[in-house]
Amino acid sequence: MIKVKKLEYSIDDEKILKNISLTVKEKKFVGIIGANGCGKSTLLKNIYRFLKYKSGEIIVDSIELNDYKSKILAKKMAVLAQKQNMNFDFTVEEIIEMGRYAHHDSLFTTEKKEIIKKALQSVELEKMKDRSFLTLSGGEMQRVLIARALAQDSDILVLDEPTNHLDIKYQIQIMELVKKTEKTILAVIHDMNIASSYCDYIYGMKKGKIEIEGKPEDIFTKENIKKVFDIECEIAKHPKTGRPLIIF
Repeated sequence: MIKVKKLEYSIDDEKILKNISLTVKEKKFVGIIGANGCGKSTLLKNIYRFLKYKSGEIIVDSIELNDYKSKILAKKMAVLAQKQNMNFDFTVEEIIEMGRYAHHDSLFTTEKKEIIKKALQSVELEKMKDRSFLTLSGGEMQRVLIARALAQDSDILVLDEPTNHLDIKYQIQIMELVKKTEKTILAVIHDMNIASSYCDYIYGMKKGKIEIEGKPEDIFTKENIKKVFDIECEIAKHPKTGRPLIIF
């Protein structure tokens, strides 16, 4: 569904992304990990066309990214960005309704109401549908924005730290929810144990480059974590899932 080939991106004379190549296969959950400032969010911003790359190639479902019209791309790809600037006072329901703009269902049809209701229920916020978005806590805002991405009903979800601001209950709930959608998912994930638990494949970035890649059980080693994060750790096997468990 997504193929990035030799992508490079610079700001002024500083190269932020260096020869990045990655693949996200259909209905797979692919994670990107790395220390702050390594280029993870910049990579996602190029993939969802917030930033415009000058070197390399991004293919989405066999079509070059820049060949998509905006509404067609919105039907193909839903995005949860790391930072959201909401300067107007919309209700929770109105925020989620924005996820439907690419589908031409401008009237508040029964089908549209059901999609929005289901999205609200999925993040346990149906009782807050008439609340002002600006009055919500950071965690509640994040759940609304995830619900908006789900209401968009796109084939691909691009998520930049989807568990940001969430307490542990909702971190698990959201990751379980996203996994069960069986959509094609590319996500920047801050917590390595969450990445280990939910991702099918992981890319580890350092200083704008892909440093490691592979299945969680292959890449989560003491040596690789030292290489990417410059920290010492121990690796155990999760007693329930058998996936790597990183202990600091």
